[in-house]
Amino acid sequence: MRRRTSLAAATALAAAWALAGCGIPTGKAPEVVGDAPTDFDSSSGANPTVYLPTTSATDTVANFLKAASGDPDGRDDRLNEFTVSGEEPFSEPDAGISLVASLSMSLNESEDLNVVTVTVTGSVVGSYADDGSVRMHSNPGEYDETFTMQRQDFQEPWKMSTLPVQVALDYDHFTQDYEQAPIYFQAAGQEDLLVPELHWIYNELDIETRQRLLFTWILQRPAPDFAGVAASNAIPLNSSGRYDGEDGFEVDLSPSEAIEDEAADAIAAQIVWSFGIEGAFTLKIDGDIRFEGDAAEFRDWNAIPPNLPETAYFIANNTVWQYSAEEGVTQRSAEHPWVGYKAAGLEQVAVGRTGTVAAVVAGSSGDVLQTGASTTAMREVAGLGGTLTDPQWLSQDAVLVIDDGVPTLVDPSTDTAQALGVGEEVTAMTLAADGRRLAYVEDGNAWVAPLKVDADRNVTVGSPRRIGLDIESVSDVAWSSENFLWVAGERGDDQLFRVAIDNSRTVPQEGTVGFPPITQIAASPAEPSRVNAERGEPVIIVANSTLYRVFTNSLDDVRNGDEPVGGTAPFTVLQQ
Repeated sequence: MRRRTSLAAATALAAAWALAGCGIPTGKAPEVVGDAPTDFDSSSGANPTVYLPTTSATDTVANFLKAASGDPDGRDDRLNEFTVSGEEPFSEPDAGISLVASLSMSLNESEDLNVVTVTVTGSVVGSYADDGSVRMHSNPGEYDETFTMQRQDFQEPWKMSTLPVQVALDYDHFTQDYEQAPIYFQAAGQEDLLVPELHWIYNELDIETRQRLLFTWILQRPAPDFAGVAASNAIPLNSSGRYDGEDGFEVDLSPSEAIEDEAADAIAAQIVWSFGIEGAFTLKIDGDIRFEGDAAEFRDWNAIPPNLPETAYFIANNTVWQYSAEEGVTQRSAEHPWVGYKAAGLEQVAVGRTGTVAAVVAGSSGDVLQTGASTTAMREVAGLGGTLTDPQWLSQDAVLVIDDGVPTLVDPSTDTAQALGVGEEVTAMTLAADGRRLAYVEDGNAWVAPLKVDADRNVTVGSPRRIGLDIESVSDVAWSSENFLWVAGERGDDQLFRVAIDNSRTVPQEGTVGFPPITQIAASPAEPSRVNAERGEPVIIVANSTLYRVFTNSLDDVRNGDEPVGGTAPFTVLQQ
């Protein structure tokens, strides 16, 4: 459901794969064999970029730092195209591939015109694992390697006689030529919900290689320190299988244990979303058909609804207002009954999937949390006593709210409140659509923590991960997509960024240099079936108590007629 590759047009992919792992790297375009590909989104791999030695020693090293890109099974063969012996040993795939950035090269000649050394310096900013995941370093290491180069004569390309064993990849090349390939797992405590785990795949792989890697990855476990807290693999460990994409898409699994019907549904959903399957899909288990039909039947297993309207809401004059590009600004809506809701001291509002409403209201004795099935049935929730901010609906009957800096889980029906167990001086927070990942701001930094919600709605919090490792003075966060966050903070002159939750991508938003400080942000997440999607619409920020809409290349003030609109506490709603 995520990729739009025509699997039916692919050649038969009938191949059996046991649980295994392979690593991959990147590609740009110095020396190309055949025509360079132009339709990367199709992942056809018909004419992939090939990196080879050249008659320039520094260009040869630059190509070498891209040559691990491609089928991981041929990685060492491609790298040995650059070596004199043609059989140099390299690091094992499970050691990962070092991502090296800010590279600088110096050429050192010798008395022999056919021998030079090239010294490369930079930073080791992270590692690309053989399962497609990325680990970025909070403190980058030093990269300082010397390559001894030789050639037969002036017309021959340079090759390497001494070089590092650890495989490395130019980080700039990685950011340009790898695309998102999330693997989906079944959420703990809810049978029909998937949680994504971010992986990255080279965008010039042929379809067969791409599918082989995805199949390998989906047989593995989610990382125990993050996605594995919130979700698990419905496919039993040590399973194997076979897939065929010639007529629709068919998977035949050989699991290591018996599969109940509920688990078979979860397996089918995981495969559909991880492979991005559209149209006819069949799941067999040991040859027996367990699902046969349209992959679209599993659309609702993703928590982000399809076709979200480009609508946002905000508070002005103690009233909830609506903004959309089509209708402009209004406090009346026949479709959204919370629009026009008015309460003295109204500060923030959150609307759940079923229309339930939570509101923070400043009262004479301090902030209070009010909740209700609608705005006409609001009641105060007892058990909270501090400054309240950022209410979030975790489920139809549970609300998260910051109470004096502490994220707190509230059951409005029983007036019970319990600290969530993460953060003590939190200033802002936002839940992912799946309710299994909480992004928050503390000490001027952005963080994301995985949440395990069991069948009894008990919540366990995993270890938080800092997001935007070099972004300081963070004021607010919002989910840009399943796997990206909007982070309002400071890095150099920029103030707003889209950051992957594994920190492998940080994309500054254009137009924020010299802009007033951004204090709040709200956004609809990207449609998850869109290829490589990083942002949805709309994205609304607040600066100087004025609302702005964030476009690709600009930040434009929201207007009511000819007048800029003032307001605070923007929010979006996950309803079609």
